Amino acid sequence: MKKKAGAEKLNNTDRDRKEKKKKGLVRFLPDPADYISESTARLLTTYDFVTILLVTGLVLFGVVMVFSAGYYSTTNLSKPDPYYFLKKEGEFAIMGFIIMFLMARWDYHKCAKYYKQYLYISIFLLVLVLTPVGRNVNGATRWIYIGPVNITPSEITKVAMIIFTAAFLAKDPSRATDFSKGILPLLALTGIQAAMIIKQPNLSTAMVIVFIVVGMLIIGGFPWKYVGGVVAAGVAGIIFILAFLPNSHWYSRLTNFIDPFKNSQGEGYQVSQSLIALGNGGLKGLGLGNSVTKNLYLPEPQNDFILAIIGEELGFVGIFLLMLAYLFLIKRCFVIAAKAPDKLGMFLASGVGIMLGVQVLMNIAVVTASMPATGVTLPFVSYGGTSIIVFMAAMGIVLNISRKEDLK
Repeated sequence: MKKKAGAEKLNNTDRDRKEKKKKGLVRFLPDPADYISESTARLLTTYDFVTILLVTGLVLFGVVMVFSAGYYSTTNLSKPDPYYFLKKEGEFAIMGFIIMFLMARWDYHKCAKYYKQYLYISIFLLVLVLTPVGRNVNGATRWIYIGPVNITPSEITKVAMIIFTAAFLAKDPSRATDFSKGILPLLALTGIQAAMIIKQPNLSTAMVIVFIVVGMLIIGGFPWKYVGGVVAAGVAGIIFILAFLPNSHWYSRLTNFIDPFKNSQGEGYQVSQSLIALGNGGLKGLGLGNSVTKNLYLPEPQNDFILAIIGEELGFVGIFLLMLAYLFLIKRCFVIAAKAPDKLGMFLASGVGIMLGVQVLMNIAVVTASMPATGVTLPFVSYGGTSIIVFMAAMGIVLNISRKEDLK
């Protein structure tokens, strides 16, 4: 009995010692709730809160609209899964947020240090698309499939050119005004990449890249006489297509956007359905999820023409509020650029703002038949992994620049 009592006392002593040790340890460990609140506070005070809020709102809105736009088409698959697009876009959004905050923590000076490597990688991927590795979907070869991973090299090229142009001009700002040392080499590189993207064919993305580079050059002091030359070259290209390539894909695109209903069952089908959807929506829309055009009338409604579904379901009011969000985000990019601590930060943030603004305008123009239909996504909203991840990586760079300066 004595041995049993002694053993029990010893066990109680060990238990008390462990409890005391545990209590003592707890005093030195942060409470999980305190840690979460502290991390959140650090996040909101370190980075530009307005930018985080706008990007988060656009991405979440995009997830909802992709689910709505693609719902009907997924119920007609061989293996119906009405939540397919919701799950996939949700995965892309999560990956995008992770990459955005990783980029926000990576000093943009270190990021831009490898600007030449980014250019080489983007050119290599564009060349790879034109080989048998490239995947042809609906007559366009724009994708590379590596196992389950689907990559769109032209999307990566946008950010690669922003970083390259920013680093190139920041090293010697006079390059923006020197034709032989700066303007010509930069426009030549841009032209090579644009030509490879047009070959896919993907004219809109090529145009976005040209606008980005020219816009960054203008910010750096690019003479307006050269801007006129770039515009003249674009006009000459359009005239050449209309005069000498009447049977080409681009000729039909250029002529059909003028009157999409003239060939509403052919080249003008997608644009005409888009205009019908916008007309159906009117001022206030038919209500979320109530689009008629997405029911196999408008091909791939969750992709480039998602704005038409937004207009049909949420009306002019919904599109107006969405455009306001984009406007504030673009403005924020330029505010961060103006307050950047150096030329590199200024060029990077400006380049991202230009990319965002140009792509939003071009998507609106395509959906409303104001320019020929080409494959350009609506940033943060259209379905697509590479697009959303690339844009959120770009916003991560902008957030990192915002850490260097207090913004008002």
